Amino acid sequence: MAEKEWSAVLVAPNKIEMQQFDIPEIGPEEGLLKIEMCAVCGTDPKAYHGKLDWFKLPMILGHEVVGRIAAVGEIAARRWGVKKGDRVVADSSQPCLHCYYCRMGMHRWCENRVGWRVPCDVPPYIWGGYGEYQYLPPGSQIYKISESISSEEAVLINAVIANGIQWVRLAGGASIGDAVLIMGMGAQGMAATIAAKESGASPIIVTGLTGDEPRFELVKRFGADYTINAEKEDVLQVVGDLTDGRLADIVVEVAGSPEVIARTIDLVRVQGTVVCCSIVGSDVRVPLDTDKIAQREIRFQGVFTNDHKAMRAAIKLVESGKYPVGEIISHRFPLHQAEEALQASGGDIPGIKPIRSALVP
Repeated sequence: MAEKEWSAVLVAPNKIEMQQFDIPEIGPEEGLLKIEMCAVCGTDPKAYHGKLDWFKLPMILGHEVVGRIAAVGEIAARRWGVKKGDRVVADSSQPCLHCYYCRMGMHRWCENRVGWRVPCDVPPYIWGGYGEYQYLPPGSQIYKISESISSEEAVLINAVIANGIQWVRLAGGASIGDAVLIMGMGAQGMAATIAAKESGASPIIVTGLTGDEPRFELVKRFGADYTINAEKEDVLQVVGDLTDGRLADIVVEVAGSPEVIARTIDLVRVQGTVVCCSIVGSDVRVPLDTDKIAQREIRFQGVFTNDHKAMRAAIKLVESGKYPVGEIISHRFPLHQAEEALQASGGDIPGIKPIRSALVP
C-alpha cells in the first residue's frame, strides 16, 4: 500500500487543489477504501460554487463511490462481513448508533454522523471520495457487490439508484397503476423512472428541456411511457390528457429548479403527493402556493438520501442487469481534472451537458 495518496480538495469556492495526504493506520473498527470510481453528485457543483452554507471547507467532495477494501480492522471486518480485496459500496455518511435518532432507527439523521462532509483538515483527513483512497470510520455501512457489474453501474448504486427507490417507492408510495410524473431528466430523473417502473406505476411521464432531447430515448428504456419537452409543450395539458383530467397521483421533482418546484402543485391531483428531491442552494427561496396545498390536501414530501432498505434493493436491481444503468455515466474524467468535472456537471462548460460525470483515480 502506498504511504501517501492524492485527493482533489475544495479549498475555497470555485477552487480545487490536488493535495497529498498520509494514508492512515487503520484501527480495529475502521477500514480503508481504494477508490475505483466516484460520481459527481448534483449537489457537488453547488458546493463548488459556494452555494451550500452547510459545507465546511477545506473539503474532499465525493460520496457516490465504488471501490475495494484496502485495509480493514478485525472488528470492522466481522461487523461489515468483508475482507481485504472485497468490492464494495458504502453509505455516504456514518451514524454513531448511540444518539436519539440512531436509537429510534433513523440513522440518516444521526446527530453525530461523520463521513465525506467532514472537513479534510480533521484527521485522518481523507473523508471524501474525490481521491485515491477514502477512510471508513467506525459505524460505516458497507455493502459487498458483484464483480460482474461495470464501474459505471456500481458507482450509481449507493446514491442515484438507491435514492430513486427511496424517493419514489418508499417516500412517495408509488404503486401499481399510479400515474407518476417525473420532472427532470438528469441522473435522478432516470433513477426515479426505474423506481416507478419497478413499482408498477402507469403511466410514467417524464419532462425535460430541448437540451435533453438526446436523453428522451434512454429514459424510455428505463420505463417512461411518455416524454414531454417542457419548452415546446404544455405540460399541464399533456398530463391532463394522459390522466383523464385527474392529473398525476405522484409528482417527483428532480429538476433542481425553483420554478419547477413551484409548478408541481398544479400538476398533482387532489390528495396526491409531491416528492421534492432538489437541493437548490442556501440563498434560494421557492414560492409555493400553500393555499392550493391546503385546499386540495396535497402531501408535499421532502426527501434526502436513502436508507438500508433502498440500498439493498438498489444492489439487487443493478446486479440484475434489467436496465442499462451504466449509460447514466455519460462523461469520465481523471482525478486531476476534478475541477473540470464539476464545471461540466454544473453546466459551466458550453456544449457539455453530462447526465452524470465520474472521476477515475
